[in-house]
Amino acid sequence: MNTLKKQMLEINQLCNESDGIYHDIAQSYGLSDSIYWILYILYNSDTAVSQTDLCNNWYYSKQTVNSSVSSMVQKGWVALEVVAGTRNRKNIILTQSGQAFCSKVIGETQEIEERAFSRITEEERALFISLFKTLDAGNIRAPG
Repeated sequence: MNTLKKQMLEINQLCNESDGIYHDIAQSYGLSDSIYWILYILYNSDTAVSQTDLCNNWYYSKQTVNSSVSSMVQKGWVALEVVAGTRNRKNIILTQSGQAFCSKVIGETQEIEERAFSRITEEERALFISLFKTLDAGNIRAPG
């Protein structure tokens, strides 16, 4: 096997391992992967996050976002707020209950992440991000 193929295989294996770790974390709290990540995004966002943002910036399907958000509304973790001046764009707002839940679930995860990511330098983290962006995985699409 040539070097490029070996490296692609290893990178994809590492990505899959990372996905598996986060899947296990979500499962340990009784959450689907999409609900876990939406809570993670909401908890860490400095600005309002809409359902459209989740679709456009995080590559979730509308159906996934709608069903995940509906489930979170039913649990009392989020509320929907219509964006002024739009027809039907809605921001997803963490409720007090959602904030408390995220503080535990996402907060615990981030403590682990911070310990792991602090093992490499700020420059190495910046390089990692730069290289990942250079790859532009968004251009890897299914044939056809």
